[in-house]
Amino acid sequence: MQLNRPPHGVALMEALMALLVLTLGVLSLLWLHQQALAQQRQQLMRSVAMGIADDLAERMELNAPQRAMYAKTWGTLTSTTTADCSARACTRTELAAWDMQQLQRALQTQLPEGDAAVFVLSGSSGGWGIVIAWKDALESYRTDTASGSPPCPTGMSCWRLFFRPDR
Repeated sequence: MQLNRPPHGVALMEALMALLVLTLGVLSLLWLHQQALAQQRQQLMRSVAMGIADDLAERMELNAPQRAMYAKTWGTLTSTTTADCSARACTRTELAAWDMQQLQRALQTQLPEGDAAVFVLSGSSGGWGIVIAWKDALESYRTDTASGSPPCPTGMSCWRLFFRPDR
């Protein structure tokens, strides 16, 4: 009498295939998780950039007579003033310089390699633009150069805010 036995190693082969399928599933989940974390990080950077731009726009609105002192190009550092306008009353000129120092401090502490450009909008009477940039090798959030705004630097993502201050 002869017994029908399955060939040797079939169970081992099935176990290896199940392990391969499980491994692929776990790797897929890890990849999706990594993608979600990257998207969440970019959303956080955009939120911080929006806050910094809104803060500067409000400062420019409050100090309207000195608005021209807020103009800034990529990479330029703000002046170093000794005036601390949170501790004492400042002139409007000192306030503008202090505001720009606050912008520089926010960029350095809240965004990776943060930078900003502040400019008058082309073809607009009294309109201004603020562009906030942060380090992003994937350049996942690049915006256009509408209204004469400077192009986003290479290797960075940018948030743009256009506004027309009250006179």
